[in-house]
Amino acid sequence: MSQVPNATSSVLASGSSSKSNSASSALNDVNLDDFLDLMIAELQNQDPLNPLENDQLVAQISQMRQVGATEQLSATLDAVLLGQNIASATNLIGAQIKALSDDNQRVSGIVERVSVAGGQPKLHLDLNPRADAVEEDGAIAEGTYEYRVVWQEDGNLFGVDPLDGGTLTLNGTQGVESAVEISNLPTTPGSKQIYRRNVGAGGDFQLVDVVISGDQASYMDTKADSELSQRVLTGTPQMVTSERSFEVSLKNVSEIKPPGV
Repeated sequence: MSQVPNATSSVLASGSSSKSNSASSALNDVNLDDFLDLMIAELQNQDPLNPLENDQLVAQISQMRQVGATEQLSATLDAVLLGQNIASATNLIGAQIKALSDDNQRVSGIVERVSVAGGQPKLHLDLNPRADAVEEDGAIAEGTYEYRVVWQEDGNLFGVDPLDGGTLTLNGTQGVESAVEISNLPTTPGSKQIYRRNVGAGGDFQLVDVVISGDQASYMDTKADSELSQRVLTGTPQMVTSERSFEVSLKNVSEIKPPGV
């Protein structure tokens, strides 16, 4: 007996093919649950007089398996990558690093601990102010120096010694020991003043520069004695012990000195 073509069947068959092609082209945009929902809806709405052919059903099941495998592989790779990053970060505990902190500050110091936030390892540094000769272009002459960082707070003068009572000796070699980085500066309610004194020449601490932002954590001193301000440190600042905590993402570490080196 001949059958009259069913218009609804044609539309549904066409829609079924369209959905199948759409699911195939958007394979990476749906998850396994989405794929199952689409397939069940297609089976429920197919024309009973023109059901989905076996080869079409097998093809869609194969696609569904690919989606599940892709999701599982992606999750596995993410877990492996996180594990590798955590291992790399943990190996840095006790190491001396230079980096850019998550609050965009240049920091230098020893990694104290590691945490995981947002699926990424974070290095934690609890640092005191310090001053180090760095391989940058500068004009500081050969000599032995002291530094003071001072600021006003509630009408009182406070200060920190980034050399912790010591001195820093430079040979004045251009690009090797003619610049000093003062790092891990304390957070202050206002600006900070950087003073320097040439121990061998005697005299007072002279103003090197004013750090306007109270949040700024580092300063690069490259100035020759002749470039310093004639302003000198007057009064006796109340010296305080300062410690500042920083978080650093692994990708923002620029230099590593392993423990014991």
